[in-house]
Formats: sequence, C-alpha cells, structure tokens
Amino acid sequence: RDLKVSLFKRHARGLTLTEQGKILFKTAHDIFGKIALTEAKLTESKENPTGPLTIAATVAFGTTWLAPRIEKFTNSYPDIDVSIIIENKYTDLAQGEADVALRLTEPTQMDLIRFPLYEFQFKIYSSPEYIEKFGIPKDVSELPNHKIVAFGDSVEPSIPDVNCILDLLPKNKKVKTLFISNMYGVMRAIGGGAGIGALPEYMRISNNNLVPILPNADTPKTIIYFTYPPELKGSKKIEALRDFLVREVNKEKKS
Repeated sequence: RDLKVSLFKRHARGLTLTEQGKILFKTAHDIFGKIALTEAKLTESKENPTGPLTIAATVAFGTTWLAPRIEKFTNSYPDIDVSIIIENKYTDLAQGEADVALRLTEPTQMDLIRFPLYEFQFKIYSSPEYIEKFGIPKDVSELPNHKIVAFGDSVEPSIPDVNCILDLLPKNKKVKTLFISNMYGVMRAIGGGAGIGALPEYMRISNNNLVPILPNADTPKTIIYFTYPPELKGSKKIEALRDFLVREVNKEKKS
C-alpha cells in the first residue's frame, strides 16, 4: 500500500505473486534467514556451548551413523539442545533451516564453510541367510549369477556412486535385480537375505546382519562434508560438534 504496487494477482485457482511480490518475498526470506543465524550466535554463551543446535543429515548417514552416537554428544554438552533433521532434500543453511549440514557432495555455495569429515568406501555385502542358500561369489565375474539389490532410479540418490555394484555387472547380461529407492531399505533388504549389494561402509553396524564379501572389488570412495554458514564461524556449539564427530570418525577408523 505504501509503495502503491500490487503484490498479488487473482486468477481462477486463487492468488499468485506479481513480479513486485516475488522481489519482496525473496528479500524478506533472506532477511529472516540472516536474523535466525544471528539469533543463534547471540544466544550462545561465550564460555560454554549452549542453546539450540540443528543438524541436517541424509537418511542413510543420519539413521545408521549419526543417531546412534548423538547421545554421547548430548551427555557431554547438556546445555546444547540438539535437533536432527534427517531427510535427503537440500537444506538451506543460509536461510537458517539448520546450523550444520553433513553432506555427501561438496557445497556449491562458495561462502559456506566446509571441511571433509569422513572419507568412506562402498563395500559389497550379503547376509548369512543368503550365503547359506546361494554361497559367496569368488570374484565380481560371478555376480551375474546372484541376486542383486540396488538403489531404484525413480528417486534422486543422496549419495554419489550409490549404484556402483551395477557398474561391476556386464552390460549385455540380464541380472536378477531388486531396486529399492531408499538406502536404509537397501541395507535392510540385504541384511534380510534378499541378495548382494553395495553400501557405504558406515552402514555396517553391529545389528544389521551384513556380511562383507568380495573385499578386492573395485568400489569408489566418497567424502562427507561438515558444512555451516560463515555467520556461525567461531560458534562454540559448532566447534564442539565438529571436534566430537572428528573423534568418532577417528575411533571408527582404528576399530
């Protein structure tokens, strides 16, 4: 009203933003994000890590690696109120949707602070039940004779090289393959005896019934990046989480 411009236009199905409305919305959205980041930094104690901390992680990494370890962190820092967003969609750190994101691809936003947290390799797995029925392939050339579990192509994967096991199969031979469009589902299916598949090594936890096979298979490596916005540089909460995760990764490498 003050600017004498229309922000909305009516049509048969409701309202849409005008060009002026889109400009105002984007500006307000950017300002809100900056305010949320500033509040997070200002409410933190200068002496001890305290206050809310939101971590974004993919479904596979968040459920199988991060979630089982987060209690250690919250016990060590009881004044930090942790929330974890576990989903595969892109989380906009610049808009305050999370304080930290654990990403399987390096961020394209140049201003985001990032460092490689965890380099992992894909490994080939089966289960005791499947091995008892069908045996273990001696090498990758025998994989076409087995049932394969792979990531479905109907959903964009959150992990690069997620279907590296398909690259080990001959292109001109039909192979019995079960496709599942969720990495946690792929893990559960392999552990349940559905076949042989490739998983990030961090998904092999003690209770998921996975047996590593074909240790000499040529499988790729991928890096998980610890990323956060520049506004939170120097945050005690961010530093505490980063140091904790680095310690956990190093412990896993030694085990």
